[in-house]
Amino acid sequence: MNNDVVKKLDTRHPDSEEMLSTWEKCEDVREGQTAVHKAGEKYLPKLSGQTGVEYNAYKRRAVFYGAMSRTVDAFSGMIMRVAPTVDNPSPLMDDVTNQDESLVEFTSEVLEELLVCGFGGILVEHSPITSGVITLAQAQAAGSRPYLALFDCDSIINWKMQGKRITQLVLEEDEYIATSEFEGGEKCFYRVLDLNDSGSYRQRKFVKSEKKHDEFIQVGDDIYPLMNGSPIKEIPFYFLGECDELPLLIDLVDLNISHYMTTADLENGCHYTGIPQPWMAGVQLMDGVTLSVGGVNAWVFPDPQANAQYLEFSGQGLGALEKRLELKEKQMAALGAKMLSDSVTAETATGASLRSTGEFSVLAQLSDQVSKVLSRACSFMHLWAGLPAVEIKLNTDYLPAKMTPQELQALVQAWQAGGISSMTLFNNLQQGELIANGVTFEDEQAQIAEQVPVLVAPVVAVANAVK
Repeated sequence: MNNDVVKKLDTRHPDSEEMLSTWEKCEDVREGQTAVHKAGEKYLPKLSGQTGVEYNAYKRRAVFYGAMSRTVDAFSGMIMRVAPTVDNPSPLMDDVTNQDESLVEFTSEVLEELLVCGFGGILVEHSPITSGVITLAQAQAAGSRPYLALFDCDSIINWKMQGKRITQLVLEEDEYIATSEFEGGEKCFYRVLDLNDSGSYRQRKFVKSEKKHDEFIQVGDDIYPLMNGSPIKEIPFYFLGECDELPLLIDLVDLNISHYMTTADLENGCHYTGIPQPWMAGVQLMDGVTLSVGGVNAWVFPDPQANAQYLEFSGQGLGALEKRLELKEKQMAALGAKMLSDSVTAETATGASLRSTGEFSVLAQLSDQVSKVLSRACSFMHLWAGLPAVEIKLNTDYLPAKMTPQELQALVQAWQAGGISSMTLFNNLQQGELIANGVTFEDEQAQIAEQVPVLVAPVVAVANAVK
């Protein structure tokens, strides 16, 4: 067993160090009010002269509007409304993480990481192999298999590249360590993945020294994963996004925080001005005498010059804050969170499509990027399991566009007249979302053959059935 000691293993890549605070901000805003409130003055500065008690009350009254979170859910949902397509699928796709997580579920996590922070990575791992197991058949018989592991932006500590080839990678992970039968906790460790002098893929595990904060001690021996009995000549890690680029929704994040600060000022103003304040003049109370307001209480003063009234707020101060909130909500809607708008304007499908072209092009690029990375990662996983490579395609059709009755009628008439084939009819019906995605032409023909023969309904009646 190695007990090698290295120093400063947790040193971050310069790009990661620079982006760390931005990622933390995006993650807090995604998490919502609890995380934003917990951050305190980081997102809500203390007003001049406020005491700690006053500031805590000021912060508690502030409501965080979850625009960014809704936008992430909406964009992810638009992409995932149609499941990714996979050529050469295998049972591994039903559990890509070896933790009962399907490709669809894993893809949703990948999309969220990219939408929130814009950076992450996928490592192709292999469950432990029993000593002496070498062949693929023996590994499969022992229940050992390759799988995918997603690493978020915070967990990718450092890396070295030669061109586009990763030569060293440092990942931070947490592992549950039991301290007794019922107790335990998370312990941080660092995994170093690199290529040794002969170009073979090597894994090492380190923990931080309890004596010297900048030293890290290796745990266990060096591990050299094998594929088909031979050393692997690459590090099977695939970056998602670019570390030095700002997250896709950073403008929305900043505006969401600005909206939160304005909400705090408005709620604070309403708290102090919303309840009428009684005041009096020309009155000298005896020691120990107090006055109560409301109910059966009445103030009676012997001095005829005494005066008592209610002080009530008037003016445009709070109205200006309300207008600022409305403006910022509209700006957030313009940045992508269309579901935040209270008003719905009728427009043609063409108009809606043109208005959304910019955002959909960004989503299309995101879908294409994730498709390529997933294809590479899953292909390596397949090859490690002795299976053919795969190609994965994410949905790029973000608006449901079901076929109209008129389009259906024209399509069926063309098919009946021999102008188009049954396969073309089927493809158009599936594209128009009248046949579920994933159903093949052969499946549909088999279902038709199993049906009890019925009289053919008029084409117009068929078309009306989809209204």
